[in-house]
Formats: sequence, structure tokens, C-alpha cells
Amino acid sequence: MDTSFQALCETARDDWEVPALAVGTLVDRELSTLALGCETSTRFRIASITKPMTAALALALLDPEEPTGVWPEDVRVRHLLSHTSGYDCELADRDYSRFGQGDDALARCVAALPEVRRLFGVEEVWSYANTGYWLAGELCARRAATSYEEALGRHVLGPAGLASTSFDEPDLDGVGVDLPATPYPRARRPSGGLVSTVEDILRFGAWHLARPESAAQRVVAGKPIGGVYGFGLFGERVNGVEVWGHPGSYGGFSTSLLTVPDRGAVFVGLTNSERGSQALDRIEDAWLTAVVGAPRAVAARLDLAPDRLESFAGRYATPDGVVEIEPAAGGLRVVLPDGSAVGAHAIGERTFQLSEGDDAGMRFDFPRPGFARIGSRAVERLP
Repeated sequence: MDTSFQALCETARDDWEVPALAVGTLVDRELSTLALGCETSTRFRIASITKPMTAALALALLDPEEPTGVWPEDVRVRHLLSHTSGYDCELADRDYSRFGQGDDALARCVAALPEVRRLFGVEEVWSYANTGYWLAGELCARRAATSYEEALGRHVLGPAGLASTSFDEPDLDGVGVDLPATPYPRARRPSGGLVSTVEDILRFGAWHLARPESAAQRVVAGKPIGGVYGFGLFGERVNGVEVWGHPGSYGGFSTSLLTVPDRGAVFVGLTNSERGSQALDRIEDAWLTAVVGAPRAVAARLDLAPDRLESFAGRYATPDGVVEIEPAAGGLRVVLPDGSAVGAHAIGERTFQLSEGDDAGMRFDFPRPGFARIGSRAVERLP
């Protein structure tokens, strides 16, 4: 890392008031790390960066075409890993502490999965579903005749050399509003339970890129807003080059893993703030410019007819409360569950981007009549 990149990291951290930030890069076989407000050995909650690891485990132990035995026959393992099962993201009762912290926690949670709402048929609409990853983790545990944690250690963490990665609690607290209680629910571990260091996640990225088997995770299996999804990895093109990775957000931690397979390059960003994703976006663009020659493209604004904007209006039920969407000059007005309102502009016929606020740049769309995808999760419009 040169001094200008370090300065950019420091500015991004300050601008978004991030207490601790660890950044790591691997380019041309040269590994570099930077820690601000922490040590490079500090263990952060990596949240959904756990998903590409669970997906790697599932591909090692399961046939992507096999049924789950829990959801209907048309739902296969590949649908769990690609968020195309059609099932909702969470259980209706989100109190996962009821499953306990024992070895049977994941199995008890999976026993409750038949009650999860099915919103779509398989492959009809890509919608982020943690539920699918809990089911995949339990299927791996059954196939390995051990716990999910032991199976992941044997087939992924150990081979990748991730000695500092575990299901312990992180070394520092997350920062944000209305943080969930600790400890992290064991039943949720396959979707986002790991803690790790910036150097370990760099090792995972390098291990992933070096393995021929990992290519299966980078085959397009679903289409989220603005990009594609494989098995445990989001994909996009930046300046014509494929970039694959996964962000993470939970309990006041925001994290990011990016890989550029054609360049053998890896980026890792770990923060202990729910505002850390905004800081990481800026840092990622600088890194992408250095690796592929340009940052992510800025989507062009579109002007939609008033009747088109009116068709999206309504009240949508999200896990955090009701979001109200109404037409406004030049786009939409989004009233969040806390009562605050932000503007959004169109970047596609059914796709919008927040124009202001801490979440400026976040995209949402309307994949089917009566549904919106907010935060990558499909939610229904209320009557």
C-alpha cells in the first residue's frame, strides 16, 4: 500500500466515524495490510463473508442437484447457495436464542424451516435468504456426521490456513443503533457467524482463487439488483473485468471481500461500525482503480413517467418495520421505519437508488407486482 492509499483509508475512516478499520490487499502476490484503531491481528465479526465459506463446504460434501429433504422436492442445494429457493430470508419469529447454543441448535432451527413463507417458485426471483444457508449448513453436518462447525474446520478453515478464524466472539464491540444481543446465535452460524482477521480473510481469498474447485462458485446462478450471484458470491463487471466477492453486515460490523480472478487479486475490509460499508465503498473504488483501471461505474439517472412512479407506491413490510414509498419530484420518496425520509432516483425501469442519507447509493427494485427488493430481500406490499 502506498502512502496515498493509506491516506484515503484514513480519510474514509474519519469521514464515516469508524472506530476500527483493517484493510488488506493481495496484488501481484504481494500482501499488504493496514490497521487503524486496531491491530492487524484484531478479530472482527465478518458476518456474511461466512457465506462463501459455507458454500465451499457444501460443494465439497453435497451434490448441488440433490433435494433438501426439508423444503419441497423442487428446491435443490444449488437454490440454497444461490438465494433462488423462493423462501423468505428469516423465520417469522426472529428470536433465535430459543434454539440455544448447544450442538443441536442448528438442527432445531432447521426443524422450524418448513414454517418459513415461500414467496416465489425456484429461480423466479433472486431474494437473499439466510434460511437457505442454515439448511445448507445442517445438510453438510449430516453428511459429515459431525457438527457444521467441525465440518467447516475440516474442509475449509483448516485447508485454507485460517488459524485465527473461529465462532468465538470478536475482540471488539460493534458500533451502531439497536444492536442485537450477544452471543451470536449458534443456529445462524452458517450464514454469518465467523470472526476473523484481515490476514486470514486474505488467505481465504487466495485459497479460493488457487483452487480449481472454486470456479463453480463463480458461475452465474441468480440475478440480484445490479450484478449476478453464484454460490456464496456476488459478481459484477468493473471496467470489463469480473469481480466476485461478498459483503457482511451484522451487529455493528461491516465487512467486505472482493476477488478479481483474472488478476489473482484480493481485497479485504473489516470495520466495527454499521457505517463502515460507506467507508469501504470509497476504499474499494480506489483499489479497483489500481487493479482493473477504473472504479465502479456510476449508474445514469432515468426520468420515469408519473404513472410509472405511482405504480410502485405503497407500504412494504420489512424486517425492521414498514417502509412507505411514494412518488416525488424526479423519483420516489422513501419513508423509513424510524420516520425519516430520503429521496431516490431511477436508474432503470424498475430500479432505484437512494440519493441521500447515510445509505446513499443503496439500490432497490420492484421485481414483481406487489413486491419490492429492499436490502436484497424481497418484501410484500401491504394491502
